[in-house]
Amino acid sequence: MDILKTFGVRRSDCSFARKIKVIPISIAAVLLLGTAATAFAVSSKFEGAQKARIENGYATVLLASGAKALVPLSSLNAEDLEWLRALSVRSPLPHGNSVVTVVRESVPVKKTIAVASTVGPVETVQLVPPNVGRDQIGATCMVYARVHWLDIAGYYVDNAAIYKIINNADTAEPWKSPSYYPALTHLLTDFYPRPLIHDWTPKVDPFEWTRQELRKGRPVLGSFPREIWQALPPGFVGKHPWSGGNVGHQIVINGFTWNSETHSGTFHIINSWQGLMEFDLKTEFAKGAMSVEQSLSPKGELPDRAEQIHVLGIRLLKAVGKTNLYEAETNNGVQRVVAPDEDSARGMLESGESSR
Repeated sequence: MDILKTFGVRRSDCSFARKIKVIPISIAAVLLLGTAATAFAVSSKFEGAQKARIENGYATVLLASGAKALVPLSSLNAEDLEWLRALSVRSPLPHGNSVVTVVRESVPVKKTIAVASTVGPVETVQLVPPNVGRDQIGATCMVYARVHWLDIAGYYVDNAAIYKIINNADTAEPWKSPSYYPALTHLLTDFYPRPLIHDWTPKVDPFEWTRQELRKGRPVLGSFPREIWQALPPGFVGKHPWSGGNVGHQIVINGFTWNSETHSGTFHIINSWQGLMEFDLKTEFAKGAMSVEQSLSPKGELPDRAEQIHVLGIRLLKAVGKTNLYEAETNNGVQRVVAPDEDSARGMLESGESSR
């Protein structure tokens, strides 16, 4: 092609012809590609991205800057997801030659079960006690119960960490201090490996759930929202602060007995009052007076394996650009996913590549 004729320039006009620059076809192609890319409503982060690879619920993207980004598919909006899927087909990002080997630190599992027996109709499970029984200062039972809870599971809190919390709060009403609840959270999350906490759900009976968790060696954090003075030795409740909003008094449950014939038994309570550091509470007194909140795995216990998701039913909610928004009923609850068609939506959900 004569580029001079294209621009209407005579070859005799050498002085002007020397000023004309021929645009290489490769550069023109890049310009056209860039124009096509920006036609998509794609986030600025991915504009000009060169290559992409999608697998195992993540997109690995070679950005325009030359840097690589690893992005969970669940964090992408519909436009970005569509753009990256198209890019991964048009310009797939190959795997590198390097191999990363992750070596997990081996932490021995703390043995927390001291007794697990059944004699006739009576089952007994008793976990180990805390290494150090502590008498709470003021109304700080929420701190001391967590310290006992962690201690039983194999996580030890020193005095400095305890005093750091209670010295920065009014010990008579510590729950009114803005720093109190964040400090209680850090008491649990600052450990490595981080303690595995399991929440009680109202879908199951609280006392049966507690017994099941104790059978696994997991102490249970509980509370007495209302006074149970009739179940305790005389005089103890009156000598100790008993307040704290909906919590009342925080305790730990580390054992039980249960008679399967009479449907009665006891819970073994770890307390933080000098002179009543532990006691057995009959289930008849616990009903309506004792609440359970969370259990704690022994240190070193691995997380429960995630349950495989199965789609039970799926329906189209609305179109989102060139894709669709589906809502699916699964064995793990209702989930939503953006996909080009129903089969793709089902596949993404069951492979774990979806977002709720």
